[in-house]
Amino acid sequence: MPIRYHISKITQTLSNTPGFAYGTANELNQLADDKSYPCVFMYPLQGIDMHPSINGSVSNTFSVYLEFLYKTDFGQYTADNETYVTQALALANEFLVKAAKYTDGNSRYFKITSATKAKCTPVYNKYDVNTTGVGLTLTLQSQTFGTFN
Repeated sequence: MPIRYHISKITQTLSNTPGFAYGTANELNQLADDKSYPCVFMYPLQGIDMHPSINGSVSNTFSVYLEFLYKTDFGQYTADNETYVTQALALANEFLVKAAKYTDGNSRYFKITSATKAKCTPVYNKYDVNTTGVGLTLTLQSQTFGTFN
């Protein structure tokens, strides 16, 4: 299954049951008009690092960019949108916790540790529909990718 499938499954378990959209910036701008909010927007993977092991397995590390967004009114000042940033940050935090516990089959899918890289930044006036929230850049490592003999 593609990584976006697993990310989508995790977002379905978050509080407020946010919507989910995947695509390039232009595609997401078009999709944003018809989404329910809050919504998680996932951009295409930014890079994949492959890590072979001596036991014949390979794990992959993915750079992922997600936006946790709320629909806002046009003409609002940044200070008026701070409550949405706070709510979106809470969703991003919840996503990290649930991604660490997410299982595919009998084992965890992602390996998330205290060393996992994650950066969150506020996002204002995003897309034509006008949304506000946070952007999360995250490095995820698949726990097990496969074994080849």
